[in-house]
Parts: sequence; C-alpha cells; structure tokens
Amino acid sequence: MAVRVKIDFNKVYEFDDISPDFNLSSFNSRLDDGKEIPLKVKISNQAHDLLPNVYNLAFGPLNKQGKIDDRAELAHNDYSKVFSTILFSAYAYLRRNPGHVLGVDGSDNTRAYFYYRALKRNFSYLTQHFDMFGVKYFVRITRFGKTQYDNPFDFQEIMPYPYKIGPDDDISQNNMYNYFLFTLKQEH
Repeated sequence: MAVRVKIDFNKVYEFDDISPDFNLSSFNSRLDDGKEIPLKVKISNQAHDLLPNVYNLAFGPLNKQGKIDDRAELAHNDYSKVFSTILFSAYAYLRRNPGHVLGVDGSDNTRAYFYYRALKRNFSYLTQHFDMFGVKYFVRITRFGKTQYDNPFDFQEIMPYPYKIGPDDDISQNNMYNYFLFTLKQEH
C-alpha cells in the first residue's frame, strides 16, 4: 500500500447519512475503476474492555452479512479524501462526546504501519484537532476483549498502555503500534 494520504477536513466526501449521536455515518467513495462504493463509519456504543472510555471506530464497505468489512482491499481514486472523511467523522463525534476517546485498530501489521505513516505525514494538521496515542498490543488477542477467554487469564500481564505520539517518534514495522487513540485537542 504505497499511498500518500494528505488529510484535509475541507476536502471530504459528502455524507449520505449521519446518525443523531454521530456514531454512524456513510459516504460513497469513487474507486480507480470509476465505480462508487458506499463506506460506513461506525463508532461502538460500548467502551473497550481493557481501555477505559475508549470507543472503537470501524470503517469500510459492508459485507454480505451487513457488517463492516475492515479488511476489504479497495483501490480508491482519492485515498486522501476517504481518510479525511473518516477522520472528520471522528472529529465530529468527539466534539459531540468530548469525554470519549476513539480507537482505530490496525487489523494487521501492514494496515497498522500504513495508519501510523499517515498519522506521521499529517502530524502538524492532525494535532490541530486531536491528541493522538499509540497502543502496542504485546499480545494481539487483547483487541478482542476479555469475553472470549476462560478464567483465570491474567489480563494485567498484557494490559495495553497508550503512548502519546509525538512529532519525532519513529517506529519500525517490527515494533509497531497496533491501535491508535484519538481525543479532542486539549486547549491550553
């Protein structure tokens, strides 16, 4: 995925639908082949089991079961506009829910690295709106939560910790954040 993304909240797709609480939205993305595909942005109603006050943000096309397929591989005509629209949706949600934190899961290492590189390339712009953190899942199973494991599993041994992403951070693909957290920029 050798794509350069430039985030700009003034260059977003028009939303087809936005729920009153801003946790669901949809828009159409034009693909390289000229087709348009509807994309959904969904913010969970329940906080993450292991990260207090973190609500997961998922995005992508819907699969045949009507669920977001966050592993879909699409050739967007304008990746910058797609990711600007997704992050603008996140920004609108956080403005409506200022105490919440949004989490975006890099579902595999390639996507996590792509997200991190996009954040770093757009760091100056994004830090005008967000404080951003990275979480390293030492054991990637933690992103699925506590409910699928038998007790006694000691979750304290794999507790994720958020690290504030700074302008000079440099992470290799082998030592990568897997989950990215966004909060509204704190006014000083």
